[in-house]
Amino acid sequence: MTKPYILLIFIPCFARLCYTDIKCRELEHLFIFALLAGAFFTDIPFVLRISGALLPFVLFKLIGFGDVLLLSSLGFVFGIYDLLSIFALASICSGIVCAIALLFKKVKKEDSLPFAPYICSACLIYMAREYLPF
Repeated sequence: MTKPYILLIFIPCFARLCYTDIKCRELEHLFIFALLAGAFFTDIPFVLRISGALLPFVLFKLIGFGDVLLLSSLGFVFGIYDLLSIFALASICSGIVCAIALLFKKVKKEDSLPFAPYICSACLIYMAREYLPF
């Protein structure tokens, strides 16, 4: 279970990461590594943390290196099982948005879109599930 104090670290970092990924298509490493402070607010075993931190490097050819670092830091904070859920939710959300954008011809099939906003929003949704009444 995550403590609500983790949001004091995550929300400003997520806001900055989303802004820079949308505007500049780069992620600032300082804010990615600042997310590692969230590891103090979770009670995940160390083996799950390390495996969660190493798993995103398998995706290195599919997504950008900044996204890999972001997923790796989230994997260290939440562990491998929660990371897989966050990545699946981010992929579903980005797939839906991309399908709608393609449908209305806002993007071309060859275009690449920033993935960090979907990772950040999926992480916030995943953390909020503990506090929602349903």
